Amino acid sequence: MDNEENSKNYIQSRLKSFVYAYHGLKQLYKEPNFKIHVFATIVVIAAGIIRQINTMRWIAIVFAIGLVLVSEALNTCIEKLCDFACEKKHSPEIKNIKDIAAMAVLIAAIISMVIAVFVFIT
Repeated sequence: MDNEENSKNYIQSRLKSFVYAYHGLKQLYKEPNFKIHVFATIVVIAAGIIRQINTMRWIAIVFAIGLVLVSEALNTCIEKLCDFACEKKHSPEIKNIKDIAAMAVLIAAIISMVIAVFVFIT
């Protein structure tokens, strides 16, 4: 009985983690840059369908999309955590942290654009 109860608690906690992730997605979707990335994702997926790209190219596209979306999510977390930590007061150190996080997203976007060039142009 004890193992069965632990198993139920484990399953319930895993299900709750999906609910928390869904709430995180709703918060992330409020960010303008995330909406831009979602729009770009839709355009790229449509282009892949229209061009009938092969499986290997789809893998590259999915990887690129994931890279950018995860980078944007982490950047948003870093920005919100920094704003919370400094109570939205100006801090040169916090500005540097936020700038570096934003640069990480830009790097991910550039890498994704390079992948798109290889997938759709070459």
